[in-house]
Amino acid sequence: MFSGSRRGPGLAIFLLATQIFQVGLHNIPPVTLATIAINTIIFLRISILNIRYPSLGNVCISVVNTWYKGDWKRIALAAFFHADEWHLYYNMASMLFKGMSLEKRLGSAYFVYLLAVFTILTNGVLLGLNYAADEFLGYHEYLSHCAVGFSGVLFALKVVTTYYLPPGIQYIMGIIPIHSRLACWAELFLIQILVPNASFTGHLAGILVGLIYVKGPLKPIMDIFIPGANSPSYTYRAQATGYRNQYHPRQQPPTGNYGNTRNLNQGEDDLAEAIQRSQADSYAQQRAHNNPNDEEIRRRRLARYT
Repeated sequence: MFSGSRRGPGLAIFLLATQIFQVGLHNIPPVTLATIAINTIIFLRISILNIRYPSLGNVCISVVNTWYKGDWKRIALAAFFHADEWHLYYNMASMLFKGMSLEKRLGSAYFVYLLAVFTILTNGVLLGLNYAADEFLGYHEYLSHCAVGFSGVLFALKVVTTYYLPPGIQYIMGIIPIHSRLACWAELFLIQILVPNASFTGHLAGILVGLIYVKGPLKPIMDIFIPGANSPSYTYRAQATGYRNQYHPRQQPPTGNYGNTRNLNQGEDDLAEAIQRSQADSYAQQRAHNNPNDEEIRRRRLARYT
């Protein structure tokens, strides 16, 4: 069954377009922009090369349709279809800022690779979670639960994004402070409370895939085929944010490219910059103390006899 009628853009589409132009097309990396464009074109059902767009019922992913009936193409297609324009708006607005942060850090080639892998794995894990919910918890409705949308992939990207940033405090909905490493879990439950029809297992699948990437074997396996960016090593300290620095006092302190994250979280860019500046100042002071110039040597000698 195909649904070929073209949709007209509504308020949410105009809000998304406004947000994109406020950021500036020239500031949005190509894969991020293309992903937003593809999702929007599919939702609006804009005719390109006489493509016939299937209905949501023919692309949504479920254990029954995908596993039992063997319609495996849904694993790839379901992420690019959305139930309504607000569903599309929230997902693509999130994609805009997460994509800007990660694509600039990882590079466009690796980022499109990451999106492809996350799309397949997130929907694969979703099937496994829904099957487990039926098999072990007796929630038989999960077998036929059919999901669409990019939000599972976005949850995986959020895990990766927060991993690349120094640990700190984020504000959920602008008002609820929470440690950045726990933000994805807070959003998982908050979204389910605010939007009960949202796919809980789809979002949980995204978090699990993100964790397998940053903490498990997924990244090393992916890097065999296309090498990715090295990850910084961070540690949390009470009342401060820092990372493990393993450099000799006479070596240049490490400086990392934390990516363009100002639009993702306003304070995180300033925090990263402050960390770098603090380390550079500390290094400069230590170097001046260990390697005094002639004037400093004379000053120390005078101070010794006064």
